[in-house]
Amino acid sequence: MHEPHMAYFVSSPLGDIPVPENKMYLPLECDPLKTSYKVYFDAIRNFIEHDAYSPMRIAIDRSCGRKIGADEIDEVLIRAEKHGALYHPASIELIFGPNNIKFGLNVAVTKTGRNLLKTEFEVIQKIHKKKKLPFLPEVFSYDEQNAISFLLEEWFEGYHEFHLSKTESGGQMVKLWEFGQGERLLSAEQSFEVYRQASKIMTLYYDLNDFSQIYPWHHAAGDFIVKADGDHIDVRLTTARQYDPYMVFQQSEQLNPIIALFFFLLNLTLRMRLDKTDGVGETVWAEDYCLEASVKGFLEALRSKQEFKDYFTSEKEFLGILKAFSQEDFKAAFRPLIDIYGGTNDYQVIQENMDRHLDTLCFILRNFPA
Repeated sequence: MHEPHMAYFVSSPLGDIPVPENKMYLPLECDPLKTSYKVYFDAIRNFIEHDAYSPMRIAIDRSCGRKIGADEIDEVLIRAEKHGALYHPASIELIFGPNNIKFGLNVAVTKTGRNLLKTEFEVIQKIHKKKKLPFLPEVFSYDEQNAISFLLEEWFEGYHEFHLSKTESGGQMVKLWEFGQGERLLSAEQSFEVYRQASKIMTLYYDLNDFSQIYPWHHAAGDFIVKADGDHIDVRLTTARQYDPYMVFQQSEQLNPIIALFFFLLNLTLRMRLDKTDGVGETVWAEDYCLEASVKGFLEALRSKQEFKDYFTSEKEFLGILKAFSQEDFKAAFRPLIDIYGGTNDYQVIQENMDRHLDTLCFILRNFPA
């Protein structure tokens, strides 16, 4: 029987690192169960090979409309991409003849991670049915084998994680983790574009009628990824954990959709500014350009939302209402949103920056071109 060659790697900023046999028994990073790399890679291999490579062949068919047999797969490259408290994402590259295709595989080994992974599979399916948008990966299959869970999904090739980073001069810039090529700092214009597109994406997925939105999300978790091709920036969203009304709205069935949209904007401006230094350090607050980018992306998204036109003739009319709010109005509206962050590492950072955030937001809205 034809058996494709399997190769195992760990991704790094400098490229793929092969995993030798004597390293296979090291535990996965961030895993409280101390699962070894051998158990991890063996489990992925079993998932891939299940039922004559059925999960992979179905994914190939759905991705490019081509049916292949198991005997056509020549080589499988499995890469451990990163490790987190809940998941241990991998990529799977299949080589068949002159062709190759890559998929993402989220792997969960803890009970909490496994439960959440199943929920994410269902949530992303729900969102794709409701919103025909390209920013979330397509999900192909979910499976559980030997107390390990797997979510096979689309791989966004060339997209990488980014985080705020301190410069040698003490400043702040966005660092892109281009695995295989190293790390690089984005320009001010590129950084602005990252936050503009991220805000636009979140607004496009927001439902004005029932207030559903993607949450929770955080830049520190790498929820957004970026492809930087020269000066061109393109942003994608890696996952969606829930898609429901945000907790502030859940007790208000008769809440005016315009008020809900107003609160969505305010929370968006807070959340976009939060990250951790290099993804793992202290909580950090993005500079003011992030706020302007967030407002711009939000308003751009409204233009293309049909349901928005059920309430307003254009985003210009909504912007006019925002400009009419006083600074005290904004301060009162922010209060319950800030309280939601109580008990988190973000809370103190928000409190420290709130006064300037409020001043800058009011200035941006009042001076935004009508």
